[in-house]
Amino acid sequence: MSTGESPSEDEVFLEIKNLHLDFSVYQGTVQVLDGIELSMKRGEIFGVVGETGCGKTVTTRSIVRLLESNAVIDEGTITFMGSENLLKIPEDEMAKIRGRKISIIFQEPMTSLNPTMRIADQVGEGILLHFRDDMLKKGIELAEKRGSPLAGLHKRLLETELKSPNSILLKLARRIPFINGYNKYPRNASRIDSVEILRDVGMPSPERIAMEYPHELSGGMRQRVLIAIALACQPDLIIADEPTTAVDVTTQAKILNLLLKLREERGTSILVITHNLGLIAEICDRVCVMYAGQIAEIGDVVDIFNHPLHPYTRGLMRAIHNIGDNKELEEIPGNVPILLTPPSGCRFHPRCPRVMKICSEKRPTLQEMETGHKVHCWLYQEEDA
Repeated sequence: MSTGESPSEDEVFLEIKNLHLDFSVYQGTVQVLDGIELSMKRGEIFGVVGETGCGKTVTTRSIVRLLESNAVIDEGTITFMGSENLLKIPEDEMAKIRGRKISIIFQEPMTSLNPTMRIADQVGEGILLHFRDDMLKKGIELAEKRGSPLAGLHKRLLETELKSPNSILLKLARRIPFINGYNKYPRNASRIDSVEILRDVGMPSPERIAMEYPHELSGGMRQRVLIAIALACQPDLIIADEPTTAVDVTTQAKILNLLLKLREERGTSILVITHNLGLIAEICDRVCVMYAGQIAEIGDVVDIFNHPLHPYTRGLMRAIHNIGDNKELEEIPGNVPILLTPPSGCRFHPRCPRVMKICSEKRPTLQEMETGHKVHCWLYQEEDA
């Protein structure tokens, strides 16, 4: 279990404040996120845990604005590395951040990968988007080393393109058949880089895998491909959405070790989205517990596991089976609320074993019980807080 410290104010590089998000559907408005607030620091592995449908994935998709068209953000700010509010910047600026500074390891490898593209081209897609000129230069340099008769001409074309990217002569030259190879240099160079990235994530025979298609790979290999895609542009933050879903235990261990290696060697910050408390305990420094679009508790992983405060967190802990335990697992009574008509006040109160009258009337404020360990619960604050 990791033992990270709560970030100080000057270390925070991702911060979400008072995020409210709704989905408009034909039945009405689904109130998915209700005042989400969290922050993390550079180099931290931060976990977001909760039941299916609690808003984990929507929260992280909001960071990179990959939301469905019917999503409406009513309120809130998301700042990253001291930037302005990510929710307000133009789309063309946001496109420069996605993949380059913030990458996502998506949940389902088979639906996230393009079945018609070779693995190398999918890993290299982000490289071509963000570093096209570098790949063009690298491709020409490789052609020169191999003695290509057109390499000198292509090098002059590159110099022209860098000085005058809209040059009419350049546009005409690139249409001449024997110069077509110039347009292939970036992809060829990105494929070479892709092989190295696949090797970095522990892919066996990366040269061969790079030229195969997703359906030819196992589930664990496809998951590694998604990690390779996320790593391609060396982002500052990786969002890992259920990174060990649908893979066997051995592959899970390899993926977790890979994520830890990324943090150790590159200082990459990782935001892990999961319903798996075991995964949280294994690799995370701090954790946020979510319930029905609200944050229940947030703090150091050791504190949360050893001294859970919120009744919902305690319920989750009692539902964990430990090897050698003879006791029956305890379930949390009731059902997750329908967010078309969410409960008033604390959304957990209909299922809470320690519910009080005020719990249904008013939402509790965030209370810090000890350094970095915070909880939204009326058990820990005065009524007029």
